[in-house]
Amino acid sequence: PIIVGFPYQTFSLQPLTERNRLITDMYQKEDNITVTAAGGVIHSPRYPNAYPRNLLLSWKLLSPPGTRIHLEFDGQFGLEEADNGVCRYDFVEVEDLSETSTIIWGRWCGQKAPPSLNSKANMLRVTFNSDDYFVEKPGFKIYFSMLDDGGQMYFPDTEVPLSLEELDRTIAAFESVEQLFRYLNPNTWKHDLDSIYTQKHLHYRSMAYHLAGRYTKVDLNRHYDDVKQYSCTPRNYSVNLREELRTTNAIFFPRCLLVQRCGGNCGCGTDNWNNGCNCRAAKTTLKLHEVLKYTPETNLYQRHQRTPVRWVIAEIFLTHHDRCECECASQPPR
Repeated sequence: PIIVGFPYQTFSLQPLTERNRLITDMYQKEDNITVTAAGGVIHSPRYPNAYPRNLLLSWKLLSPPGTRIHLEFDGQFGLEEADNGVCRYDFVEVEDLSETSTIIWGRWCGQKAPPSLNSKANMLRVTFNSDDYFVEKPGFKIYFSMLDDGGQMYFPDTEVPLSLEELDRTIAAFESVEQLFRYLNPNTWKHDLDSIYTQKHLHYRSMAYHLAGRYTKVDLNRHYDDVKQYSCTPRNYSVNLREELRTTNAIFFPRCLLVQRCGGNCGCGTDNWNNGCNCRAAKTTLKLHEVLKYTPETNLYQRHQRTPVRWVIAEIFLTHHDRCECECASQPPR
């Protein structure tokens, strides 16, 4: 069915004051979301970092007739504090919509996450407002799922497909491990997610690269030298793990990883340009990556049982190219 969005003029906006005088300059957007048994997530922009100023965002959630919608706020919640107990400036609001009435479940701000709630009908609207002054972090994150008319949660069919290719295509739409686990094991996903990361202690270090200086004018010679130096160089490529590892009896999440591989032409602007030269790896390194791996049971009897999908953290090695060189047919053999 075509969902007609409610006009923004129907929102309960505060009178023009010094704090919201730029209401006409706000970025406004409304999204329509169809709620399925797999559920989903909505969140403030840049979550869990500070959200932008001057936003009026709306998500209209619609589930099938005869169902309802469950909302659960993440415990990490932070918006600008209330003004004399009223959320006037930055807030998230939930409305229960029907053909005859609108129920406002609440408007929240500050640092305390709102309670979970179930819709009365099959349509909800979540509105997020931020003004042009202060912002906070992390913002908000809401998990939504579908309930039957009796208030029981719908669970998707988590039976392992007989074909790994089918399961591989199914998880292609997921963007995080959390979404994967919520779909495959909806009643135990939190426990399963915790258990995955307690198998071993993983420590990650982040790096920040800062520009050493700025140039006040364009250096064309530097551009030319850069082209010659970096035309055949290692750069990021995404590789499909099943194809890269030539694995047919398992699937991975993420399905693809970034590796350094040689690419680009050979010396554009030099004698080797377009002269039958190929960019190839002169030095390679095997690097360790940790990913989720699923291998189905080989027992034919279990193949037809409704068994939960079990994932483990696996260590894999992928080839990275550290240095590249141009190999030309006119060059003498080494």
